[in-house]
Amino acid sequence: MASLTPNSLEQLRARLTQRAESSIPVWPVAVRPSAERNALALLLGTLLNKLPSDDVAPLVRPILNEQDENGSWNNDLSRTLEIVQALSQSQRPEARPHLNKAVTWLEEHPKRKQLRAETLLLLGHTTGLGAPIRFKQLLKPALRVAIDWSFRKAMTSRKLAAHLLMNDAGGDKARMSELIGRQLSDGSWDGNVRTTALAMAALRQAGLPATDTLFERGFRFMRVLQQWDGKDLIQAPCDISNMLHALTVRSLLLAGAENNDVAPSAMLLLHQQDQSGGWAIGSSQSVDMMTTASALDALSLFGDNPLETRWARRRAAIYLAAVQHADGSFAMQPKGNWFGFRGLRGDSSLDATSAALFALCECGEPSAIAAMNKAAAFVKRAQNSNGSFPASTMKSQLVSTVLAAEAMDAFGGARAQVERSLEWIVTQQHVLGGFGDELGLTSWHTAMAIRGLSLRPAKHAEQLATARTHLTMRQDDETKWWQDSALNVFATGVQERLSVTEITTLAALEALNVSSRMRAMRTRKQRTPTPKG
Repeated sequence: MASLTPNSLEQLRARLTQRAESSIPVWPVAVRPSAERNALALLLGTLLNKLPSDDVAPLVRPILNEQDENGSWNNDLSRTLEIVQALSQSQRPEARPHLNKAVTWLEEHPKRKQLRAETLLLLGHTTGLGAPIRFKQLLKPALRVAIDWSFRKAMTSRKLAAHLLMNDAGGDKARMSELIGRQLSDGSWDGNVRTTALAMAALRQAGLPATDTLFERGFRFMRVLQQWDGKDLIQAPCDISNMLHALTVRSLLLAGAENNDVAPSAMLLLHQQDQSGGWAIGSSQSVDMMTTASALDALSLFGDNPLETRWARRRAAIYLAAVQHADGSFAMQPKGNWFGFRGLRGDSSLDATSAALFALCECGEPSAIAAMNKAAAFVKRAQNSNGSFPASTMKSQLVSTVLAAEAMDAFGGARAQVERSLEWIVTQQHVLGGFGDELGLTSWHTAMAIRGLSLRPAKHAEQLATARTHLTMRQDDETKWWQDSALNVFATGVQERLSVTEITTLAALEALNVSSRMRAMRTRKQRTPTPKG
């Protein structure tokens, strides 16, 4: 049976120590595809004259590698136009053939109405080539309608930036002042790259001098989130450090590490806990249920030393009970915000409910028993007739089933339902031993399936052995990491779910440790009061 190697554990410990010793609560990761975000870094770096010349080629390479055969980027008119302008400004000779293909596609593209007003405004005032400069008075009413429709219900930072880009310099001091006041302590707007880029472009257009420290802080935020991936420089979309540190604590402890090895990450989680009691996926993001559950799970494994961890768990349990819906479920995003219409907030999430139930079962807080009973009832009702659970926030039926099975097993009193879930997971195993979805076999899905089947290790010993062997074979021999990833992160303020290699590696690390499930069960029994099953 496959097992952990000292090299794998030591490499992750070294990375954790490096992040802790840096005294910066940001863990940048290379998230692909990155063409759109790299283009923003090129555009803003050129506009502000802050982009080091040595970084231009590394930022351009990922953009070129992600171009489709037809010359576009993901058949998206706005994205392709932004990238074309960024590549034009980079003046890199290797980009010329790619630019020619892209321009040909743009000329032949019939659906001009798909061009977003935000893109038109951004390019008009960062390049001097866009329509808003030449035909500003004609386009202004239509652009205002498009902006109000795209960002309805609230005056968000992106909406403020778009209105500023539409006006002459100094012509809208009220919006300019409000946008300046929305810059966060880390230099960003809303904690993500696109909003930050739009805000800086808008304020520069509004007349703020390029020497203002606001631009230095904003571009530094973008630079902090840039990560080298081989020879390429990848602009990450946002900060997901809290999630990474929570998963690191869990994975390393279950892989046999001592508390001292993960203490810096545990302390960081304590410091990053929101005043509400929850956690955001990273600094300057909104509190979400998956990160809150992951952090509570990690601190439950970490223990009661220092004493602050006990109070942090209590605050988190109280918070979860406060935001629970009447039917027992949890939403991914408990607070209202402008992107609720995208389906990312408000509706009940099976994945968030399963994760919250599991974390509440582990935290050992008697006050959480009522919330656990309601959440368990919701999860049980969601099970399909074949034993599986419907795909939820993580967009994977396999992952939703694993999370639900773990939650029901931790709660107790649902053995038959857990067994049916595991039997369904077994039917999803490929002849090669791995697991996946419509995208094919991935290390992340395989690691998650191993987590589920480890609930009954004796019964599913053969499937576990095959899956672990398959997972070991997918490990990169040189880096000792698992390079393939899946859509495994939900981030507030980002439209797509992110594929993060680090999370896949941490999941694989835990899955390859035979005793991880037994240790988790022992910890839970020591801390958790018996709920009414």
